[in-house]
Amino acid sequence: MEPLKTRRDFLKDVCRVGAAAATGPLLNAGAQEYVSMVDDLDRYDFIFPRVRFVEGQPSGRLPGPDVWNVRPGGDANLLEELSSVIRCRVKPIVNTHEWQPQYAAAGQLNAVVTFDDFDTVKPYPFLFMTGENYFKFDPAAKSNVKAYIERGGFIFMDDCVIGNGGDFFYQSAYAMLEELFGPGAVKQIPLTHEVFSNVYNLSESGLPGMEFVRRRQVGLPYMHGQHHGARGLFVGDRLAVFLSSTDLHCGWCDRSGIEFGRENYLRAIQMGVNVIMYAMMH
Repeated sequence: MEPLKTRRDFLKDVCRVGAAAATGPLLNAGAQEYVSMVDDLDRYDFIFPRVRFVEGQPSGRLPGPDVWNVRPGGDANLLEELSSVIRCRVKPIVNTHEWQPQYAAAGQLNAVVTFDDFDTVKPYPFLFMTGENYFKFDPAAKSNVKAYIERGGFIFMDDCVIGNGGDFFYQSAYAMLEELFGPGAVKQIPLTHEVFSNVYNLSESGLPGMEFVRRRQVGLPYMHGQHHGARGLFVGDRLAVFLSSTDLHCGWCDRSGIEFGRENYLRAIQMGVNVIMYAMMH
């Protein structure tokens, strides 16, 4: 079976982790222009594609506003922070500021792929998928998910839960992965796993949970999302899917710490960097 795009180009430029932090981002985010996907793969060592998919309506409520392309500022902040500590060419996302815009404009994201067409996911060793609602892939799309993972691909799935709402996206992702790989295939990721310590040490605290700081101060419900701990799908010893239910993506948006506080922002970013580094090195 033909493997996905090699990680060699990423790894050859990762000379040192952490030493670049003082130098800041390596890319000029203002010098962007449209280039083809092929040119992007040659130009950059790491690209952060979003998976486009159709979301359903949760039972008894309207569909939530956080759909597949919500808040590109979270992606932008994560990639900027990644490029400040890793010596590689990361494709930036421009024209965002923390929580704005609410939805990505056409062409704004690093790349957009869909499991309806395997050719769109095939070039990328790493994919990001987020949403608030239930979703259900048809048999062809599910077959492509399975093929992508078995050929070495990595999927970062993060439930974009609103407040204390239901973990609809998480439930859908969990059910689909267990359907494809068998009951019990989705497992708790132990804190001893290197995804919690390869760059930043989160081996004691584990998966960050977003908390509304101001709500906690006045005694109101403050958890943002449902905290099931980090779950994963393993192919042999390789972690192939990282599934979170604590809305890390919203954490990435909050650079100023207005909602969750700077500490939670930094922990969410650190978890994101760890996941990316694990995916690109295995």
